[in-house]
Order: sequence, then C-alpha cells, then structure tokens
Amino acid sequence: MEKKQAPLDALVGFDVMRLKQGVMTEETVSVATEIPFTIVANGTEIATLMCTPLDLKELTVGFLFTSRFISSLKDIKSYRCDGQMWRADVEMEHDPDSELLEKRLYAAGCGRGVIYASAAEFASSDPLENDLVIEGESIVEITKYLQTCSELYRATGGVHTAVLSTRGKIPHIMADDIGRHNAVDKVIGRGLMDNEDFSKALIASTGRISSEILHKAKKSGIPIIVSRGAPTHQTILMAREMNMTIVGFARGGGFTIYTAPERVKI
Repeated sequence: MEKKQAPLDALVGFDVMRLKQGVMTEETVSVATEIPFTIVANGTEIATLMCTPLDLKELTVGFLFTSRFISSLKDIKSYRCDGQMWRADVEMEHDPDSELLEKRLYAAGCGRGVIYASAAEFASSDPLENDLVIEGESIVEITKYLQTCSELYRATGGVHTAVLSTRGKIPHIMADDIGRHNAVDKVIGRGLMDNEDFSKALIASTGRISSEILHKAKKSGIPIIVSRGAPTHQTILMAREMNMTIVGFARGGGFTIYTAPERVKI
C-alpha cells in the first residue's frame, strides 16, 4: 500500500552554513513553506496560487469574493480541500463567469497573485461612499500589533502578515502568507465567514500597497488600507478616483497619508 505524504507545516527546517562575526557555523533554520494551491469551482479551474498552507478555506473564500466569482458567502454551497493535492473544490450557486475567466492579470512580486481584469475595472468604476473616521492613535496601535502578532514571521522572516480591524480596534483577524495579496484575501475571507462589517473596517499589511491590494479592498467595501511599506503610484492615482484612504510607512509611531486624509483624525 502506498504511504500517504505527511501534510506540510507552515515552516520547514533546513541545515545551513552561517557566517557570523567571521566564524562559519552550521545551523538549522526555519523557512516558510510554499505550495501550489488550486481553486476549482463547479469543475472549472479558477487559479493556482503559490501560497503558505495555512487558512486555505479563508484564502479560497476571499479570493473568490475579491475576484467577483461570488457576491457573498451564501453563494458557496460546499467546500472540500485535498491536503495531499493542495486543491480546493468549491460548489457554487452559479457557474464561474466565462468572460471573467478570459482575462487574468498577474500581481507584482511575491506569491504569483492573480486578479481578473474585469474585476479590476469593476472596482475602479465608482468612488466609495464611506464616512468612516479612525483615530490616528488607533492606526499607530494597530501597526504595533501588526509588527508583533506573527509567530511565523518571527520564526522564518519569510511571510507577509495582514490584519483586519473594525472601528479602529486591535485586530482579532490576522493571516500570514508568502504573498501579501494572499494574506489580504485570507483576512477578507475570514471577515466574510465572521460576518464582519467591512464598511467599518481597515486592512493593515506588512507589504507594499500595489493596485491589486487596492482592488481587493474596494471590492469588499473596506475604505482604509494601512501598510508598513509604501504604495505604488498607480495605487495613489486610482485611490483618489475611488475615494479610498491609503496610509503608508506606518511604523515607529508615525505614518504618511496619501489619499482621502479626512478619514484619519489626528
């Protein structure tokens, strides 16, 4: 009988040689795990994402939602994940939109993210009407939490972390992934599963804010994105049109507001 492969942990140990203060030593280090995770909906392959093998249901729900394959959690009738093949089979109320599947845009950088062109066009079509205001002190506290909440980052240094905060509170939803866009999809997916009010929420992330992150937040109705890193110029231009608030370089007790500063109360 063929022996089944043991499931992978979120980190893997490797023996390495490390130079420190002029002395070479042999050590065992922890490295973040990367797997190809395929999402199949009603028998149609939607995408294969390179990701960390954690919170895969949240990733599936968040990705299908931010890519406009579902409009709410109710559109998913069943979910089954094969941890050996790294494949999620989802039964949805409606078959995936064939026109949506034709145009895929690949996200910049880590984790080979995917966003669908028509989803991006939809996200940028109308300004977001939202009067949420968050205290500047709350943003500082949220980013302090973001910096320290990930045990996987402390062990490997090889993942991004995203958190979802409602009404400026210390987040109770967080996720790690090798891809910053995957981490964002995971917290959005968990938010959907927990019935969070996205109109009163912000996303904070350790990665740069590029346009696909903006599209995901806009599709969800989340008005504020905070990052320890920087936004891209396209993100700033589109965020102005979308009436989205972009806060970058949030660290060390300070931050930079790039767009819609009226949502941040100092």
